[in-house]
Amino acid sequence: MKKIITLIFLFVCTISFGQNFEKRAERVKALRVAFISNKLDLTSQEAEKFWPIFNKFSDSQMDLHKQKRKLMLKLKPENTVGMSDTATLKLLNESEDIDADMENKKRQFVKDLQGVIPPQKILLLKKTEEEFKSTLLKKLNDRRNGPPPRN
Repeated sequence: MKKIITLIFLFVCTISFGQNFEKRAERVKALRVAFISNKLDLTSQEAEKFWPIFNKFSDSQMDLHKQKRKLMLKLKPENTVGMSDTATLKLLNESEDIDADMENKKRQFVKDLQGVIPPQKILLLKKTEEEFKSTLLKKLNDRRNGPPPRN
């Protein structure tokens, strides 16, 4: 009986963690959209064309990041012990291919945006993405470390 209750508890925890992760990911995505919209000040015509291109690019980058993370786990020193040189080289080449694919998709993204939004806004988008990342990381670090001590 105890084993069944333990298994049910673990199952429920696993499901709720997955749901919390999805909710957080959606929340971050919404914050990102709001942040970019605010900074770029897109017209309705620009936004109508911009967001489908941006979302497609963002999804492809996310998929490539997931592939890269899985690959990097395989390339950890403790995981490569006993691995043949050929297998290690294959993983390294795969990593380089993913990096090249990410760069190619970034270049294509910029090309796709040309004619949709002005070049100044494309440059601003790059800066805005970096600002969003640093703002998000700062907020996460603040949460982890707690509020600063009062003097």
